[in-house]
Amino acid sequence: MQVLESQWLGRQLARRPDAELFPLLDVGSSTLEYRAREQPYIQENIFAPLERRDGKIWSADIKAAPGIDFSGDLLDPRFVEQLASLHVRSALVLNILHHVADHHAFCRAVQAIVRPGGYVFLSGPHRYPRHFDPFDSMFRPDVAEVVALFPGAKVVDSAIIDAGNWRQWNVHERGGRSVSRTLARACMPFYRPSRWLEVAVQVPYIVKHIKTWALVLRLP
Repeated sequence: MQVLESQWLGRQLARRPDAELFPLLDVGSSTLEYRAREQPYIQENIFAPLERRDGKIWSADIKAAPGIDFSGDLLDPRFVEQLASLHVRSALVLNILHHVADHHAFCRAVQAIVRPGGYVFLSGPHRYPRHFDPFDSMFRPDVAEVVALFPGAKVVDSAIIDAGNWRQWNVHERGGRSVSRTLARACMPFYRPSRWLEVAVQVPYIVKHIKTWALVLRLP
């Protein structure tokens, strides 16, 4: 997630009253370490304001780790049934759709979890290099393509966000490398080729801007 993306989502969440948000489920939440330390602006702009409102927030992810309340596969009907029993009024689906192979099935599961009339807050990359951790389907949709995954849903708000170039990314996403180190590494494909590829796809974005999409939907 990018900083401006987290700020946009934070503003959207702030506009919804507690009765429309909570209980809230963060789908594909990743770990507390990721949310609070690797990308601390996620905690600052999204979760800290929610936590101050004292509503119930749960997290779900395919892996089990600190900061994850429910671990399982959202394509497993038994796991979906477990999450549906929480009767959540809203869900966060942030930067996860490009990490799943079947977008339609995943979004059907999200819709089955959230109460009818509830809200889904979504985001993901619109123009962004291939992301190798752990899998990238290269799903780089526009807003209309995402809306089509939720039949009958109403668009509350949406945006394509210019998140700047590589030099403005979170340091963790850059691998901690400077521009000079990145360019030097890109000239050495013979050294650890799989890791080289991760660097090579980022080089154009030293000057080229990345963009993300973000969306708020109200389910039928």
